[in-house]
Amino acid sequence: MYTQTHVLLGAALLGGRLPRKAWIAALGGLVPDIPELIAYAVAKAVALPGAVMMGLLYTQQWWRITEAVAHNFWAWGGLLLIATALRERLSATVRAIDAWSLVAVFAGAGLLHSVIDFLCQREDAHMSLWPVSNWTHTSPVSYWDPAHYGRIFSVLEIVLGLALAALLWRRFTGTWLRLALICAVALYALRASSLLT
Repeated sequence: MYTQTHVLLGAALLGGRLPRKAWIAALGGLVPDIPELIAYAVAKAVALPGAVMMGLLYTQQWWRITEAVAHNFWAWGGLLLIATALRERLSATVRAIDAWSLVAVFAGAGLLHSVIDFLCQREDAHMSLWPVSNWTHTSPVSYWDPAHYGRIFSVLEIVLGLALAALLWRRFTGTWLRLALICAVALYALRASSLLT
Protein backbone atom coordinates (compact mmCIF):
# COMPACT_ATOMS: atom_id res chain seq x y z
CA MET A 1 0.00 0.00 0.00
CA TYR A 2 0.99 3.57 -0.41
CA THR A 3 2.25 5.37 2.68
CA GLN A 4 -0.77 7.62 3.14
CA THR A 5 -3.07 4.59 3.34
CA HIS A 6 -0.91 3.02 6.05
CA VAL A 7 -1.02 6.32 7.96
CA LEU A 8 -4.81 6.62 7.65
CA LEU A 9 -5.35 2.96 8.59
CA GLY A 10 -3.24 3.35 11.71
CA ALA A 11 -5.07 6.51 12.77
CA ALA A 12 -8.54 5.14 12.02
CA LEU A 13 -8.14 1.62 13.42
CA LEU A 14 -5.83 2.25 16.37
CA GLY A 15 -6.18 5.97 17.10
CA GLY A 16 -9.54 5.84 18.80
CA ARG A 17 -11.17 9.20 19.39
CA LEU A 18 -8.22 10.95 21.05
CA PRO A 19 -6.25 13.22 18.68
CA ARG A 20 -2.93 12.46 20.40
CA LYS A 21 -3.52 8.73 20.06
CA ALA A 22 -4.51 9.14 16.40
CA TRP A 23 -1.29 11.09 15.68
CA ILE A 24 0.80 8.38 17.37
CA ALA A 25 -0.99 5.67 15.37
CA ALA A 26 -0.45 7.67 12.17
CA LEU A 27 3.26 7.96 13.01
CA GLY A 28 3.45 4.19 13.54
CA GLY A 29 1.89 3.72 10.11
CA LEU A 30 4.46 6.10 8.60
CA VAL A 31 7.75 4.96 10.17
CA PRO A 32 8.30 1.73 8.15
CA ASP A 33 8.31 3.76 4.92
CA ILE A 34 10.70 6.51 6.08
CA PRO A 35 13.81 4.95 4.43
CA GLU A 36 11.96 4.72 1.11
CA LEU A 37 10.60 8.27 1.42
CA ILE A 38 14.11 9.58 2.07
CA ALA A 39 15.45 7.66 -0.94
CA TYR A 40 12.67 9.08 -3.12
CA ALA A 41 13.40 12.63 -1.89
CA VAL A 42 17.11 12.16 -2.68
CA ALA A 43 16.23 10.89 -6.15
CA LYS A 44 14.11 13.98 -6.75
CA ALA A 45 16.86 16.27 -5.38
CA VAL A 46 19.46 14.87 -7.81
CA ALA A 47 16.91 14.66 -10.68
CA LEU A 48 17.15 10.87 -10.85
CA PRO A 49 13.87 9.22 -11.87
CA GLY A 50 12.27 7.48 -8.89
CA ALA A 51 11.96 4.21 -10.80
CA VAL A 52 15.71 4.22 -11.54
CA MET A 53 16.58 5.02 -7.93
CA MET A 54 14.30 2.29 -6.59
CA GLY A 55 15.59 -0.17 -9.21
CA LEU A 56 19.14 0.51 -8.07
CA LEU A 57 18.28 0.34 -4.38
CA TYR A 58 16.31 -2.89 -4.50
CA THR A 59 19.35 -4.75 -5.84
CA GLN A 60 21.59 -3.66 -2.95
CA GLN A 61 21.91 -5.89 0.13
CA TRP A 62 22.27 -2.92 2.50
CA TRP A 63 18.96 -1.55 1.18
CA ARG A 64 17.21 -4.89 1.62
CA ILE A 65 18.43 -4.96 5.23
CA THR A 66 17.29 -1.36 5.78
CA GLU A 67 13.81 -2.29 4.54
CA ALA A 68 13.91 -5.51 6.60
CA VAL A 69 14.59 -3.52 9.77
CA ALA A 70 11.88 -0.97 8.95
CA HIS A 71 9.25 -3.68 8.25
CA ASN A 72 10.44 -6.22 10.81
CA PHE A 73 7.83 -8.47 12.42
CA TRP A 74 10.17 -9.23 15.33
CA ALA A 75 10.85 -5.55 16.13
CA TRP A 76 7.27 -4.30 15.78
CA GLY A 77 5.74 -7.36 17.42
CA GLY A 78 8.31 -7.31 20.23
CA LEU A 79 7.71 -3.62 20.91
CA LEU A 80 3.96 -4.25 20.98
CA LEU A 81 4.35 -7.15 23.44
CA ILE A 82 6.69 -5.18 25.71
CA ALA A 83 4.44 -2.12 25.71
CA THR A 84 1.36 -4.23 26.42
CA ALA A 85 3.10 -6.07 29.27
CA LEU A 86 4.39 -2.86 30.85
CA ARG A 87 1.01 -1.17 30.46
CA GLU A 88 -0.68 -4.05 32.29
CA ARG A 89 1.65 -4.12 35.30
CA LEU A 90 -0.34 -3.84 38.51
CA SER A 91 2.14 -1.35 39.98
CA ALA A 92 2.01 0.97 36.96
CA THR A 93 0.96 4.56 37.51
CA VAL A 94 -1.75 6.22 35.45
CA ARG A 95 0.96 8.19 33.64
CA ALA A 96 2.95 5.01 32.85
CA ILE A 97 -0.20 3.23 31.66
CA ASP A 98 -0.97 6.15 29.34
CA ALA A 99 2.60 6.29 27.99
CA TRP A 100 2.85 2.54 27.37
CA SER A 101 -0.61 2.57 25.78
CA LEU A 102 0.70 5.09 23.25
CA VAL A 103 3.79 2.95 22.60
CA ALA A 104 1.48 -0.03 22.04
CA VAL A 105 -0.61 1.99 19.56
CA PHE A 106 2.56 3.11 17.73
CA ALA A 107 3.89 -0.46 17.56
CA GLY A 108 0.52 -1.86 16.54
CA ALA A 109 0.31 0.57 13.62
CA GLY A 110 3.88 -0.30 12.55
CA LEU A 111 3.08 -4.01 12.73
CA LEU A 112 -0.16 -3.50 10.78
CA HIS A 113 1.81 -1.66 8.08
CA SER A 114 4.36 -4.48 7.89
CA VAL A 115 1.71 -7.21 7.67
CA ILE A 116 -0.16 -5.40 4.89
CA ASP A 117 3.06 -4.95 2.91
CA PHE A 118 3.83 -8.64 3.47
CA LEU A 119 0.48 -9.52 1.90
CA CYS A 120 0.65 -7.27 -1.17
CA GLN A 121 4.25 -7.13 -2.39
CA ARG A 122 5.99 -9.38 -4.89
CA GLU A 123 9.49 -8.72 -6.23
CA ASP A 124 9.75 -5.76 -3.87
CA ALA A 125 8.87 -7.87 -0.80
CA HIS A 126 10.73 -7.25 2.44
CA MET A 127 12.64 -9.76 4.57
CA SER A 128 10.08 -9.39 7.37
CA LEU A 129 11.66 -12.11 9.55
CA TRP A 130 15.24 -10.82 9.28
CA PRO A 131 17.75 -11.52 10.91
CA VAL A 132 16.30 -14.96 11.69
CA SER A 133 15.57 -15.52 8.00
CA ASN A 134 16.24 -13.76 4.68
CA TRP A 135 13.07 -15.30 3.23
CA THR A 136 10.61 -13.02 1.43
CA HIS A 137 6.97 -13.79 0.75
CA THR A 138 6.08 -13.37 -2.92
CA SER A 139 2.43 -12.43 -2.80
CA PRO A 140 0.13 -13.26 -5.73
CA VAL A 141 -1.10 -9.66 -5.41
CA SER A 142 0.92 -6.49 -5.95
CA TYR A 143 -0.30 -3.14 -4.71
CA TRP A 144 1.19 -1.44 -7.80
CA ASP A 145 2.05 -3.95 -10.55
CA PRO A 146 -0.78 -4.20 -13.15
CA ALA A 147 0.44 -7.70 -14.10
CA HIS A 148 -0.52 -8.85 -10.60
CA TYR A 149 -3.84 -7.07 -9.95
CA GLY A 150 -2.12 -3.76 -9.16
CA ARG A 151 -4.66 -1.68 -11.08
CA ILE A 152 -7.60 -3.27 -9.24
CA PHE A 153 -5.77 -2.99 -5.92
CA SER A 154 -5.00 0.68 -6.59
CA VAL A 155 -8.67 1.48 -7.24
CA LEU A 156 -9.70 -0.36 -4.06
CA GLU A 157 -6.96 1.40 -2.09
CA ILE A 158 -8.11 4.81 -3.30
CA VAL A 159 -11.69 4.02 -2.27
CA LEU A 160 -10.48 2.74 1.12
CA GLY A 161 -8.26 5.78 1.62
CA LEU A 162 -11.03 8.23 0.84
CA ALA A 163 -13.40 6.39 3.20
CA LEU A 164 -10.78 6.47 5.97
CA ALA A 165 -10.16 10.18 5.37
CA ALA A 166 -13.91 10.86 5.59
CA LEU A 167 -14.15 8.84 8.81
CA LEU A 168 -11.25 10.72 10.38
CA TRP A 169 -12.64 14.06 9.17
CA ARG A 170 -15.87 13.32 11.04
CA ARG A 171 -14.04 12.03 14.10
CA PHE A 172 -11.65 14.97 14.55
CA THR A 173 -11.94 18.72 14.08
CA GLY A 174 -8.32 19.77 14.65
CA THR A 175 -6.87 22.07 11.99
CA TRP A 176 -3.56 20.20 11.60
CA LEU A 177 -5.25 16.84 11.35
CA ARG A 178 -7.68 18.13 8.75
CA LEU A 179 -4.84 19.66 6.73
CA ALA A 180 -3.10 16.27 6.81
CA LEU A 181 -6.31 14.64 5.57
CA ILE A 182 -6.57 17.16 2.71
CA CYS A 183 -2.96 16.28 1.72
CA ALA A 184 -3.82 12.56 1.78
CA VAL A 185 -6.89 13.11 -0.39
CA ALA A 186 -4.77 15.14 -2.84
CA LEU A 187 -2.34 12.20 -3.08
CA TYR A 188 -5.26 9.88 -3.89
CA ALA A 189 -6.42 12.33 -6.57
CA LEU A 190 -2.95 12.24 -8.14
CA ARG A 191 -2.94 8.44 -7.99
CA ALA A 192 -6.38 8.27 -9.58
CA SER A 193 -5.32 10.62 -12.39
CA SER A 194 -2.27 8.43 -13.10
CA LEU A 195 -4.54 5.39 -13.37
CA LEU A 196 -6.67 7.17 -15.95
CA THR A 197 -3.73 7.97 -18.24
